[in-house]
Amino acid sequence: MAEDKAPNNPAEEEEEEEEEEEVPTESEKTPVTIVTGFLGAGKTTLVNHILKGKHGMKIAVVENEFGAVSIDDALVSENLKAAESIVTMDNGCVCCTVRGDLIRALTQLAESENKFDAVLIETTGLADPAPVAFTFYINPDINDAFKIDSILCLVDCKHIKQHLDEVKAENAVNEAVQQVAFADRVLLNKTDLVSADELQDVRDTISSINKFAELIECRNSAVDLSKILGVNSFSIENTLEVDPEFLLEDADDEADKGAEGEQTVKKRKTKKMIHDLSGVGSVGIQLEGDLDDVVFNSFMQGLLQAKARDMYRSKGVLSIVGQGEIKFVFQGVHEQINFGPSQAVWKEGEKRINKLVFIGRGLNRSELEEGFKKCLSTPLLPGWAQAMDDFGRRYYYHTETRKTQWTKPTE
Repeated sequence: MAEDKAPNNPAEEEEEEEEEEEVPTESEKTPVTIVTGFLGAGKTTLVNHILKGKHGMKIAVVENEFGAVSIDDALVSENLKAAESIVTMDNGCVCCTVRGDLIRALTQLAESENKFDAVLIETTGLADPAPVAFTFYINPDINDAFKIDSILCLVDCKHIKQHLDEVKAENAVNEAVQQVAFADRVLLNKTDLVSADELQDVRDTISSINKFAELIECRNSAVDLSKILGVNSFSIENTLEVDPEFLLEDADDEADKGAEGEQTVKKRKTKKMIHDLSGVGSVGIQLEGDLDDVVFNSFMQGLLQAKARDMYRSKGVLSIVGQGEIKFVFQGVHEQINFGPSQAVWKEGEKRINKLVFIGRGLNRSELEEGFKKCLSTPLLPGWAQAMDDFGRRYYYHTETRKTQWTKPTE
């Protein structure tokens, strides 16, 4: 055996290599927007604009089983006659009312001869969109055909404050706060019903809960669809490309808490404390260097196992040691994480700055920062090297003794 060749991995039994299947690229998948919001926020009006508007897009609108009222009784009354049906509108869009399995409805859309520009899933009566998001993680066929583009929350500017400020019983979740926390974009509807000061107060309050969500103002749910569809804001990657200073506001939060920030996002004038009644807030972390993927996976697993219920959203851009110019991205809802290589790469001379976003209840910034810093890769001990087996698993071996092990040597 040549001295520079790594020994076999430490597995005791050989495993049969599975045949690799061609995986669709993200650009080939149909983008899906998940819409949440309190009753009266304007979701039905938004959906009807899409179904009847002359926007030149073919959009499939899915009303899921949590909805108590049909999108438009006169427009899609046929939906009430069947447990599940699909109705084609005059403008080429599709309305699908789901009374049973969401996966079956999405499969119907995927197998349709029509190619849709986007899919919008309306989740009336559902505070936590995780059950819908999980559908795209756990089902391979759905994951091959669709990708989550964004989570959009509609709010009624006139009444959202009273919903956000509502005091719930101990350990009970404030549904309005949770909807805002999950969102990538928040549609501030009915701005004509509030004063400029009231609108700014709404913006500040929402940003105190979720500082990373883009706020879009509108009246009567009329909005440029390019602002809410095909925006790829579920992943932090595209957000950082559009706004490189996305996380700067959060870099020194403790030092200047309450002060007017010189570097702000989406024209936020001041930083506000985490929403007092909910304990829901957002934390952004930046860390330069290459990460040890094994240590990072362990960090995230431990964090999500401990806070699965309270960790609403997490996403990030990562540089992994030994992976060259490949840039990795992940996005998660509760304990479910989707992790993989990005279509973008680290450019020559670009600083390897890892960026994480967490949104949830009771987040401890110092603990998150400390745990993340421990994920930075450190040099191997003298005499040790690493290699990858045929299944892409990393293992370590001593160049003299030829000893092998899965875990990184510490002594």
